[in-house]
Amino acid sequence: MTSNRHLRADRLAPYFHAQLRLAGRIAELTGTPLSDAVLQFTNLHRRLGFGVKVLGEAPAPGWLGYARALEAAPDDPARLAVTLAAFVRGADEVLPLQGQRQFGCFACEAPSEDGAVRLHFNNQDTDEHGGPLATAKIARRRTELAALVRHVRTVHPEATCIRGKSWLYNLEAYRRLFPADYGASRAIAEGPLRLNGTSSWGQLIDAHERIRPAARDTLVARLADLDPEAPWLAFPLRVLATEASIDSFAAEYGV
Repeated sequence: MTSNRHLRADRLAPYFHAQLRLAGRIAELTGTPLSDAVLQFTNLHRRLGFGVKVLGEAPAPGWLGYARALEAAPDDPARLAVTLAAFVRGADEVLPLQGQRQFGCFACEAPSEDGAVRLHFNNQDTDEHGGPLATAKIARRRTELAALVRHVRTVHPEATCIRGKSWLYNLEAYRRLFPADYGASRAIAEGPLRLNGTSSWGQLIDAHERIRPAARDTLVARLADLDPEAPWLAFPLRVLATEASIDSFAAEYGV
């Protein structure tokens, strides 16, 4: 019987291929080993089940076997095949990530020194009624955000604001979940931006993990003129940064 990860591998193959192509272009331009470029500029360490690669720390032990196989692969199709096989062998990601507190599709961390709480979003609600940003699910998402804000106000009274950084803030379907001033604050996030998560890469797939051909094709077309010092500029939608006060969030959700 075909496993769920086999089925997901089939869906995610074009997504993984796009990531390998960007990493391959960076390796070509800089002389960096391909496996190092994949580790730094894709989310495959996380997608293959090895967890989040923490900046400054070594990759998970299991990554090394994949990296060796990737370097030994003779061509582009072989590198994709190695990646898909590693995905099938891997484990599903466990949420929330270390240091985060989860509230449905949202998660947050403890405040930074300046009192800012970082907001994260993961697709935890795709079904026959649509993805997590479907109109029918607005109330559900806002309930999750209310619970998150209530937690922050109770457990972290020192918190002053909530900040976000994602391509999702380009979408009205996402911004409508938040206080108006939070969405209105959006501005292009200054680099350097990390590409080991979904804040940029997430725009290439839909809520069902199917490739968005137009977004993929735009990224691939821009690889010819890629700046290896700023590869995030190749993505169709820029990552936007947002911020609003905790008081604004509390008022929005009646907390």
